[in-house]
Amino acid sequence: MRTALALIAMMLAGCVSQSAVQSHPVTDNEIANAHRRAEVHTALAGEYFSRGNFSVALSESHLAIKDDPSYVPAYNMQGLVYMELREDVPAREAFDRALSLEPKNAEVLNNFGWFLCTRGDAQRAMKMLQSAVNDALYPTPEKAYLSMGLCMKRMNRNDEAEQYLRRAVLIRPELIGALYNLAIVTYERGDHKEAENYLNRYMRLATPGLDGLVLGVKIARANKDSAGEQSYLQQLRRRFPDAPQTLELTGKH
Repeated sequence: MRTALALIAMMLAGCVSQSAVQSHPVTDNEIANAHRRAEVHTALAGEYFSRGNFSVALSESHLAIKDDPSYVPAYNMQGLVYMELREDVPAREAFDRALSLEPKNAEVLNNFGWFLCTRGDAQRAMKMLQSAVNDALYPTPEKAYLSMGLCMKRMNRNDEAEQYLRRAVLIRPELIGALYNLAIVTYERGDHKEAENYLNRYMRLATPGLDGLVLGVKIARANKDSAGEQSYLQQLRRRFPDAPQTLELTGKH
């Protein structure tokens, strides 16, 4: 994560007595310590965010910003938390603040772009995401390509979605989000063998949920793979016996 130094040294003044109050210049060591605390709080926010504990994640992001108001990753994380909480105004404010500090930060551009896409502003979103992938120093451009693919998929522009998703897995072959969505878009355009390939790659890396197993049944049926179909149906009966999709696919609705 990129570092930034706090820029403001506060001058203290008081009028409780007639004696002058000495200013206390902020030392480099104090700035460095504040920055390290902000890093720790932001890392903790990320951990809690990944576990779905958004309230604690938000609290940690606030503490990080309190320690270092110029620490961009803290605003980025705060934007992600507010996004999950569906609090769009503070989410935009957090992302905007991050970009005001570092306008070309690819990680922020990716996250803010995805936020905008999910909120219906795909045109602005794609510009931000394109800026992220164009950054030669961005260590994870596959994340932005995945966001672009998912954004196009939300707009039912599956041909473009597939192109971006393919770029993502070329960079990172084990990117499960891209593999799963490639299985969907290739199935929907009728290339059932390729859909099976992507789904199998996904299955080797992740435990499929209800939707993944349903997709597996559909792909297996399209490929006339009775053994694969029965395997997916068996998992559905065991793990999701009462789900409407399970009942429909097993003819019990």
